[in-house]
Amino acid sequence: MYEHIQGETAALVRLAPDGTATVQSDMTDIGTGTYTTLSQVAADALDIPIERVRVQLGSSEFPQSGGSVASWGAGNSSNAVYRACEALREQLRANRGRIPAKGLEATGSIGGPFDDPNHQAFSIHTYGAQFAEVGVDVDTGEIRLRRMVGVFSVGRVLNAKTARSQLIGAMTWGASHALLEEAVMDPRTGAFVNRDLAGYLVPVHADIPEIDAVTLDGYDDKANAYGVKGAGEIGVAGAGAAIANAVFNATGVRVREFPITLEKVLSGLPG
Repeated sequence: MYEHIQGETAALVRLAPDGTATVQSDMTDIGTGTYTTLSQVAADALDIPIERVRVQLGSSEFPQSGGSVASWGAGNSSNAVYRACEALREQLRANRGRIPAKGLEATGSIGGPFDDPNHQAFSIHTYGAQFAEVGVDVDTGEIRLRRMVGVFSVGRVLNAKTARSQLIGAMTWGASHALLEEAVMDPRTGAFVNRDLAGYLVPVHADIPEIDAVTLDGYDDKANAYGVKGAGEIGVAGAGAAIANAVFNATGVRVREFPITLEKVLSGLPG
């Protein structure tokens, strides 16, 4: 499980006389599909084709978002865009459906967790179950991840393809954390000894086998009006634990400190 975090977020939506919409937010897209999901939210809320929506991100001149960290992005920004579009629809109704020559614009925003009664009254989380299969060489202690699958409940899924991609990326990160990544510090100086990718190991394609992520249809009305929660961190939350449990199942050795290296399992293998 991973806490659904709400942060102060604003977004501006501008509707031009030709019926095209522009969404602006200082949030960045770090490969998580923000351009796609915010385009979908605006198109759905304004009832226009997605091709008529343009999303502009990453400028400090745009309304301030909660950022692209700790699963804040989609849950917060989509709701700010949704509220901006709702305000635009009110303006359109007041103008009898006509868009003036100067266009229309509105800013939508959400407050932080202490400003939201639901976040004070309820414990709001995302959930996942993860499964891993490993093989351990009985002579060397070498561990190979063979396959991995995760099933996740993240509220309303804005885009199934980008959500699945992000979750698979998080599970890959979890496998790397469990089996490879380790920062070694010199206790005399406090300096890191392995300061390059020759000593600090990260996975290559051969290290990552078949991984699948499944998202369950859902809608969390306590999280926000759009029913969406973050789908980033939950993908990594249980990945390392699933791999550690698989190693224990294979060897009987319980390793409680990552990464799970050869020397940590060798002593428990059959003589």
